[in-house]
Amino acid sequence: MDFTLPELFKWAAMAFTILGAGMTAADLGRRFTGWGFASLAAASACWLASAQLEQESQLGLTNLVLLALNLFGVWRWLVRKAPGGAEATRPQPAE
Repeated sequence: MDFTLPELFKWAAMAFTILGAGMTAADLGRRFTGWGFASLAAASACWLASAQLEQESQLGLTNLVLLALNLFGVWRWLVRKAPGGAEATRPQPAE
């Protein structure tokens, strides 16, 4: 099986997207969710590379915006401290 470079980027993007979406949707804590956003950022970067190689400007622009949003998610969930301390990230029981 012979893959072109854009095809390899597309397969990697698919894998990173599925992994990242699952991790983010699972919401198993700040670090896990943050790594989900990191996976989604990697997917956006792969899509962006593929779009550049295949000169698909709509796909490239969309993933440039998604890359910025996913990097914001990485910063929010992995880099910055939780507002109010660690207990602020835990769901509060219903009263």
